[in-house]
Amino acid sequence: MKRKYILIAMLIVTILITAAFSANDGNSGTFAIGEDLRVKEDETIDDSINVFFGDVVIDGRVDGDVAVIFGDVVIKGSVDGNVVAVFGDISVGDQGIVKGSAAAVMGKVKRSPGSIIEGEIASVEGPFNVGRADILPLMAVSSIISLVIFYGLSAVLLVIMPDRMSYMSQSTSFKIWRRFGIGIAAYLLFIPAIVVLAITIIGLFLIPFFIAGFLITAFIGMTALKITLGRRITGSLEGRGAPYIYLLVGSILISVLPFVPVVGWLVYLFAASVGLGVVLDTRFGKPKARVI
Repeated sequence: MKRKYILIAMLIVTILITAAFSANDGNSGTFAIGEDLRVKEDETIDDSINVFFGDVVIDGRVDGDVAVIFGDVVIKGSVDGNVVAVFGDISVGDQGIVKGSAAAVMGKVKRSPGSIIEGEIASVEGPFNVGRADILPLMAVSSIISLVIFYGLSAVLLVIMPDRMSYMSQSTSFKIWRRFGIGIAAYLLFIPAIVVLAITIIGLFLIPFFIAGFLITAFIGMTALKITLGRRITGSLEGRGAPYIYLLVGSILISVLPFVPVVGWLVYLFAASVGLGVVLDTRFGKPKARVI
C-alpha cells in the first residue's frame, strides 16, 4: 500500500511539472515566489496556484490545482483540483475540502476530523523538517552553489544570444516527443562516438573538444527548457527582465527534481533529453529560412 501512495505522489508531481509543456500561451494561473499567498474567505481563484519559497493559505475557493515548492499549504476552504507540496506539509482544516488528491513529497498530509479529501492521500516523508528556515541545511551547499553558478552562466547566454535562446525556448513547447527522441539518441550515441574517435590519433586529439562541445550543447538546451518552464509557471510577464525571471523559476524547479525520489531523476533525464533535442532540431536556435 505504501508503494501505491508513493507512486501516486510521484505521478502528481510529474503531471504538474510536465504540464508546463502545454502549447497554450496563456497565463498559467496565480504565481508567487518568495512570498506567502492567501485566498480570502469570499475569494475564488479560477485557475491553478503555483508558489515557490512561500506558504499558501486557502480560506476561500480554488478551481484549479495547487502546487507549492519549499512551503506549506493550509486549506480551510475548498480546492477543486490536486494539491501538491514539495518540501512542505499539507494541512486540511475541519471545513477544508480537496476534490482531487493530496500529496506531500518530503512532507506530511495532515487532516482534521471534519476535512474531506476525495482523491488519494500520499505522504513521502524525509528525515528532516522542511520549513523555509531549514532550506539551507536541507539542500547541500554544493547544490546551492551550483544553482547560482549555472543560473549565472545561463544568464550570460541570454545576453550574448537572446534571439536564439528566445526561439529555442518557444520551440520547446512543440514536437516534444520528436525532440525527446533526438535528444535521447544523442545521449546514447555519445559514448560510441568517443570510441570511434579514439581509433585514430587525430580522433584522440579531438575527443576533449567533442566532449566540451557536447556539454555546452546540452547546457544550452537545458537553459532553453528552464526558460520555457518558468514562462509556463509564471505566465507572460512584461519588461526586459522577464526572461531572467523565467530562467530563475525554471532553474529552481529543475534544481529540486533530484530531491524527489526515483521519478525526480526520470523527469530530469526526460527534460535534459528534450532540451538537447531542441538545440539540435533547431540548429542552435536558427529559424528556418522562409521561401519567398
